[in-house]
Amino acid sequence: MDDNLVSNHEAAKILFRELIPLKVKWISQASLDVVKDPELMRLMAKSGCLGNVFGFESINQKDLKMMRKAPNLLPDTKGYKKTLEILRDHGIQSWAAFTLGHENETKESIEKTVDFAIQSKFTFAAYNILLPYPGTILYDKMKKEDRLLYDGKWWLHPDYRFNHAAFKPNLMTADELTDACLDARKRFNSIKSILIRAFDFKTNMRSMYRLGLYLAYSKLFRQEALKKQSMRFGMK
Repeated sequence: MDDNLVSNHEAAKILFRELIPLKVKWISQASLDVVKDPELMRLMAKSGCLGNVFGFESINQKDLKMMRKAPNLLPDTKGYKKTLEILRDHGIQSWAAFTLGHENETKESIEKTVDFAIQSKFTFAAYNILLPYPGTILYDKMKKEDRLLYDGKWWLHPDYRFNHAAFKPNLMTADELTDACLDARKRFNSIKSILIRAFDFKTNMRSMYRLGLYLAYSKLFRQEALKKQSMRFGMK
């Protein structure tokens, strides 16, 4: 099941109406097509939504088509401008999630992805390397093309480390992908980036509460970006 709170718009509206009198603050996950329903957006904001995790995955339309990410298919990244404006107008903070290492990914495209995230002033952004999970189409494709690393069982291999490439990318080496992903995390969570993104009066600086939440979690994400890198499975 897709962990998307608004996959059923009408059911989500019922939920949001019930939340309004409770005066709670909440965060969840949603798909970008939520902006196509003005009533849903209004109810979401009124029900106490601070923000949502949105799976951007990639800003490359070719890769989005390959993964069949329908809600994200737009002419180009400029097409996100209207979507992001609607979210910002409703005070919805965006926690963007990206997967790096798709077929058309390069070191340069990863840098552009970080540029896009900083310029969009996302509250947070996660950069994770694409992983071929067993039983998926991606895993079978990689196995057929002899592109799997760690004997094809990265989750069991003693040498595998967190957020390292477990396959041979199409347009760079596995080490280049691993390094580029770590660089993306470092750059997005840098002090300079945090300050640039803070100055959004519709979201991150909408209130002192929002700003406090943003700064507190920015510090946490900055620490976690380095703490978890290269960690062995099962370690704390």
